[in-house]
Amino acid sequence: MGKGLKLTAKHTWIWPFAGCVVLSVAIALISGGFSGRTIFLNVTLASFSFLLGLCEMLVITSGDGAIDLCAPYVVTLCAYISANWLRDDKAVLGIFIIIGVCVLIGAVNGLINIYLKVHAMIGTLAVGYIIYSIVLVYSKSANVKPSKTLMKFAQTNWDGFSLITVLCVILLVIMAVVMYKTKFGKRLHAVGQGHHIAELAGIPVKKMLMLVFIFSALIAGVTGVLLGAYVNGSFQTLGDSYQMPAIAAALVGGTLVSGGRSSVLGTFGGAILLTLLSSMINIMGVAAGWQKLVEGVVIILILVAADSRSSRA
Repeated sequence: MGKGLKLTAKHTWIWPFAGCVVLSVAIALISGGFSGRTIFLNVTLASFSFLLGLCEMLVITSGDGAIDLCAPYVVTLCAYISANWLRDDKAVLGIFIIIGVCVLIGAVNGLINIYLKVHAMIGTLAVGYIIYSIVLVYSKSANVKPSKTLMKFAQTNWDGFSLITVLCVILLVIMAVVMYKTKFGKRLHAVGQGHHIAELAGIPVKKMLMLVFIFSALIAGVTGVLLGAYVNGSFQTLGDSYQMPAIAAALVGGTLVSGGRSSVLGTFGGAILLTLLSSMINIMGVAAGWQKLVEGVVIILILVAADSRSSRA
C-alpha cells in the first residue's frame, strides 16, 4: 500500500487518467453503450483546455501563486487576427504578426510582474482587460471567418480522432522534454520552489519569469488560431469559457498551486477528465444552473483527495 501511494504521489498523472476511465464507463452506462467516436470527440474538445492548461501550468510552476488570467483574451485576439491574416499570400506575414503580438503581450505581463512588482494574477488580469478592449474595437471591422484552408486543417479527423488531438500529443511530448529534460525546465521548477533561493543558486529568475510569460502567450495564441478555425469563426468571448477549465486541468493534473511541481501528462488527463465530466452531466440532464456547481464540487474533491494522498506518501 505504501509503495502504491509513493507511486501515485510521484506520478500524479495517474489520478486524472483513472478518473477518465471511471467517467467513460459511467457515460457508457448512462447512454446505453460505449462509443469510441464520442470519446474521441471529448478528447478533441479537451484539447483546447489542455493547450490553455499548459499556459497555466507554466505560470503556476514559476511559483508565488502566479496564474495567467489574460490567456483567454489572447486566444480571442489571435483568433480574429488569424481570420484576417492567415490567408493566401498574407499567411506568412500573418504568422509573424501573431508571434509578434504574443511575444509583446507576454513581455508586458513579465515586465509588470518583475519590475513593477505587481502580482501575476492582478497584472495579467489588467492586461487581459486591455486586450479585450482591443478586441471590441478590432472586431467591429474584422473578418470573423477563417480561411477555408485553415478550417479544413483544424477540422480534419479520422472517425472522430482529430488532427488537433495529434498536434496536442506532439506538443505534450515536446513540453515533457522541455520541462523535465532541459536546463530550462529544471530551472523553472527551482524558481517555483522559491525565487530568492533560486537567485542565491545563480539562476536568472527574472529571465526565467519573462520567458514563462512569453511562452504562455505564444501557446495561447496557437490555441486561438486552432479554436477559431475549429468553430468556424471568431467572436468576442471565444476564449472566456476555457479560463477555469484550463486552470483546473493544470491543478487536477498534479501541478502544485504554490509552484515548483508540474505535470504535462497530468494536465492533458485533467483536461479530458473535466470534459468527460461536463459531458456526463449533460447526458444526465442536470439543469444548466446546477452544472457548474456539480463540476466545482467534484474538482474540489479531486484536489483534496490528491493532496491528502501526496501528504501521506
